[in-house]
Amino acid sequence: MAKWMFFFDVNEFIYVAPNNTIKSVLDSLSEYSQFMFLQRHMSTKLCLSVSDDAEQTYRKWGFEKLVYRDVKRGIIWDRKYVVQPRNVYSAGIHLSQYLVGKSIYMSDYRITYFHFRGTTANRSEPCEKFINSTKFYFERHPFILDTSMRDVAGLVKKFELKMIGSILQNTHQ
Repeated sequence: MAKWMFFFDVNEFIYVAPNNTIKSVLDSLSEYSQFMFLQRHMSTKLCLSVSDDAEQTYRKWGFEKLVYRDVKRGIIWDRKYVVQPRNVYSAGIHLSQYLVGKSIYMSDYRITYFHFRGTTANRSEPCEKFINSTKFYFERHPFILDTSMRDVAGLVKKFELKMIGSILQNTHQ
């Protein structure tokens, strides 16, 4: 049986902060049966406007071009959780309420997840508006530039190529 179980969707990406690994984070939480961690809610319309790669934007992966995070305060974004299955009687959508042992809500950024809500069902280009700013308001929400996922895209692509080969390289985005 697995020591830890994660629950997440295909439009959500777990992110571990630099100088950490999933193993180091999990090891540091071994006394807990469950922990919850923060969501980084990303815009699914706003893309970074970079003149030198504008022609290639359509070929980039979603998390390479959707780099603006909604930072509106007062909203309780969803959270994800991780459990040690041996200590859990049942699993819920956003946490398990039936477990043996302690739970903790991680409010630091050692592990978070990026959520690109609604992007998996949309087969068209998500970029509706191109922005060249680090902070701004759009539709009365504050956004900041967050390139954390974009910065690791090369590693993710290398890993995919190694694991499944080049079969998906010419797939229509």
